[in-house]
Amino acid sequence: MVGVAFGVALALVITLLGPLLLFNPAFTSVLQQRHDVAEAFDVPQADVDRVTTAILVDLATDGPFEAAFEGGQPLLDARERSHMRDVAGLVRLLGVIVLVSVVVAVVAGWRLRREPVRQGKTMVLAAGSVGAAAVMLAIVFAVAFEPAFLFFHQLFFPAGTYLFEPGSNLITLFPEAFWYEAALAAGATIVLAALVVGILGAMRMRGGAMPPATPAQT
Repeated sequence: MVGVAFGVALALVITLLGPLLLFNPAFTSVLQQRHDVAEAFDVPQADVDRVTTAILVDLATDGPFEAAFEGGQPLLDARERSHMRDVAGLVRLLGVIVLVSVVVAVVAGWRLRREPVRQGKTMVLAAGSVGAAAVMLAIVFAVAFEPAFLFFHQLFFPAGTYLFEPGSNLITLFPEAFWYEAALAAGATIVLAALVVGILGAMRMRGGAMPPATPAQT
């Protein structure tokens, strides 16, 4: 059971930690500048950064999503704010799963410290499984982003709550091209994390499989 707990927890950390860390103002600002979000709203980039940062904070704190440009009304309307509250609930749930998984992985890994081969094999298996799945999903998102993105929303959000007219403020703030590149970046973080864990697991296996050194004969 310890090995299973270690492998599952490690797989969840590899899968979720990198993508969740992309929910930060620096990353979102870069993508929004790439896709001319400030120009679409006809406001300075600093205003877009301020509003986006407030929205990201609301995702973590279940805030009201009432950020506005200087002197204006809340940028998002009632339906858009409702959807963002649904997104916030999912983000916080995934954050809790990551925290619990980190704790389980650390505790289970410590329990396996005297079984390096078993520990290493579990790390390689978890990393290889997640990495392979991430590559396959990245290919799907790269060649069929719209249906894949829609399917993701259908899985996690109530029907009819996540569809908005092109040109709505939420779509303008986070356009489809933004999410396309964010999805690819998220996949890259998963593959990179899987690669690191896989290498560490292989090193752990190799070290544990080495025969103990014999004393020199005189």
